Amino acid sequence: MLRVLMVLCLAISALAAELGPNVPDGHTLHLWHLDEGAAPFADSGTPPQMLEGLLNGAASGQRSLEGLGTAISFKANAGGTPGASDLRGAILLARPQVANGPQDNVPRGFRYFGPGGAFTYEAVVKFDVLPKDAGVVACGLISMDGDGGDRIFNFRIEKEGFLSFIPLPQGGASGLALATIPTSGPHAIDTVHWFHAAVSYDGNAGVANNLKLYWTRLEHGLTEANQIGSGTLSAGFSGASGDFAIGNEARTFAGNAEAEPFPGVIDEVRISGVARHPSDFFFVAPGSRVSPEEVMARRTNAARRPDSRLRLENVFVDASSPQLPSSPGGALKLSPGLHRLDFDFGFGPDNPGGSIKLRCQLEGIDDRWQETERGMGLVCQALDRNDRVISQTRFPFIGTSSGWETALEDSAMTRRTEPVYIPAGTTALRLSLNSGSPDTTGFVTLDRISLAAPGKPEASLWKNGSIALSEITARAAGAPEGWRRDGSDPAIARLIFRSGAGFLALVDGDQQHHGEWSSVQPISPDGGGAFVLSWEEAYNVSSGSLHRATYVNVPPGSYTFRVVGLAGEGGLLGDGVSLPLVIERPFWQRPWFGPVLAAGLVGLIAAGFVARLRRRTKRRLEALRFQNALEQDRIRIARDLHDDLGTRATVMNMTAALAKRDLDIDPGKAHRHLDKMTDAAREMVVALDDLVWAVDPAHDTLDQLASHLTRVAEEMFRDSPVRCRLDIPAVLPPRPLGAEFRHHLALAVKESLHNILQHAGPCEAFLSFEYDGEKITLTIRDTGRGFDPKAHGSGHGLSNTPDRIREIGGCYAIDSSPGRGTCIVIICRLPQTPT
Repeated sequence: MLRVLMVLCLAISALAAELGPNVPDGHTLHLWHLDEGAAPFADSGTPPQMLEGLLNGAASGQRSLEGLGTAISFKANAGGTPGASDLRGAILLARPQVANGPQDNVPRGFRYFGPGGAFTYEAVVKFDVLPKDAGVVACGLISMDGDGGDRIFNFRIEKEGFLSFIPLPQGGASGLALATIPTSGPHAIDTVHWFHAAVSYDGNAGVANNLKLYWTRLEHGLTEANQIGSGTLSAGFSGASGDFAIGNEARTFAGNAEAEPFPGVIDEVRISGVARHPSDFFFVAPGSRVSPEEVMARRTNAARRPDSRLRLENVFVDASSPQLPSSPGGALKLSPGLHRLDFDFGFGPDNPGGSIKLRCQLEGIDDRWQETERGMGLVCQALDRNDRVISQTRFPFIGTSSGWETALEDSAMTRRTEPVYIPAGTTALRLSLNSGSPDTTGFVTLDRISLAAPGKPEASLWKNGSIALSEITARAAGAPEGWRRDGSDPAIARLIFRSGAGFLALVDGDQQHHGEWSSVQPISPDGGGAFVLSWEEAYNVSSGSLHRATYVNVPPGSYTFRVVGLAGEGGLLGDGVSLPLVIERPFWQRPWFGPVLAAGLVGLIAAGFVARLRRRTKRRLEALRFQNALEQDRIRIARDLHDDLGTRATVMNMTAALAKRDLDIDPGKAHRHLDKMTDAAREMVVALDDLVWAVDPAHDTLDQLASHLTRVAEEMFRDSPVRCRLDIPAVLPPRPLGAEFRHHLALAVKESLHNILQHAGPCEAFLSFEYDGEKITLTIRDTGRGFDPKAHGSGHGLSNTPDRIREIGGCYAIDSSPGRGTCIVIICRLPQTPT
């Protein structure tokens, strides 16, 4: 933080080293340095106009930007309600006191524009509080706005964040300049830096963009002022005088006081009789400035080389800017569907075309050329049952309405009536209040919209023509029922409430965006015909240099937008401009769709037939697979019955015959044969139980296999000299296993344990069972006699057991040597669980 402050101090010091106060030149009408400790404040202009009234808490001698002396603070008041018109805010004016009448007017010889009507008004300012938090009606900079018939102009900052210059009714001029003060970037408004605010007028009345607005953060190395917007004066000032004031407006009559105090400090106020070039201000090094004489020379040379070329400046598709074709004659291609198209065109900001009229046409939509108009507008469109526009009428707003004062809040609403034609077949009507091309700025407000048949004004077909204050509309983003915001900056569309009544409004100070209110209502005009559209309005609109043509719900197809200029008695001027565009048809309307659909249907039928055959074949294969598995189980059971139970039955039969033979000859021997028969019978029961376990599907799970192996080991070593230790998890998941898998694995383990019992002698045996989610590992180990596997190629189950394991896809390994015991490891990957 300290480093930032040091850098800021160094930057201010470097700026102060270059800056000095304004120096009057031949075009300076008035210049107030405001360095005096108290009123009066000297004027360096000719003839000078002293400023004698420092009132309502305004404080002189305040610290200014280094190099500029001192300044005056206007962040004070002497009573009234903050944010209301009765606030008596700080003010500096020409006369000692504010008066309700002409007593506080400047003298008749006070000059505030040059011989050709041109002027530049400028001041240096620093905010203590940002405008939105100031609690004032507006933030006055320089004004000649008094009471009665002496209201000339107001140069101020609106609470919404606009820099505005507003000609007032008694000044003779009309128009507006309005621009959004930056909130980001190098010139963003804040309460830390000093700013230079200026407005200039070049004296060319009625020419678009003849007003320029500047907002510049004062810092090192500036080469020109930062232009933030422009506007238009349709006529210059008449020379009438009024209440001249700095930092406020000098209005004092019942219910209206000095309600626009500047929330901070003002210094170096200058009025010039020319439109100064952006480089011709005090913060630019003298050697880099362009003098008014040089500006006039450039303008004269430009007039000798008029540029009559039309330009298509912007194209908006559904309020977004598409990528225009790079090659000349290339077509703009748009996605399928209905689109809104906005075209902005003109002669450019420095050559607005004078009295040249423009006509445009969208070939494929317009049957004839349409004359274009600038400014904001109310558009009435008749829609058919497919929501296509079948008729359109535009009513422009440009200049000021008859009841306009200073702002929307204090301007009187006037009634306007216009004829509209609604064709037969109209099912809905759309009204759009739009701010026109992006370089159009100003204010418009509408209320009491009505659509009626001639002679029947009381029966309005438009149902929501007045805006009622409600929970929804009172919100900042609220919208009246049936209305919606649109445009590249929908925030331009606002609601204004005054005395409990609501108004649709457009407040546009942004020269890069546009906004819109729109509403669609069903309508049945009884066959169509002429109707009367009326509304109440108040507006002050400054048109830019661009014209706008709007087309809504343009269907798929090929079009060409054309613009031509008309000069004199209708002769064409130049070659005009054109832009081909193609809105793609939906895929079902394209030529290839029918054949592709037919081919697709044939393919679907064929695919369905093939799928049916595949399903039938799959069922057959599954039946064969099941039958084969059944046969395998039968073969396995038969083999087990023959190999195990059959052998045991044969042994029992032979033993019974021997017992019968020896019963009379050698009873003791006969008893031994009977004992052997009993053991064989018991073993046969165990083997039969193992066989039943192997074929029972209820045991086809991992946990059942582990339980079975535990039981087999315990029973096998119960009365033997072998001590068996088990390491088998107590809890295992019931993962499904195939009957063949568990049967072979169980027999392989049983055979290995049997070999320990038969051949290892008294020892310890170990059986461990490990499961990792994918495979099981069985380890069978003993500490018995051991043997040499190479010397025992057969016997001990050394051939049968590995074959069983390999049959189920497992691995079998044995390690043994005489006197060191035996270790067998079996690893089997579990079969995939069927999904």
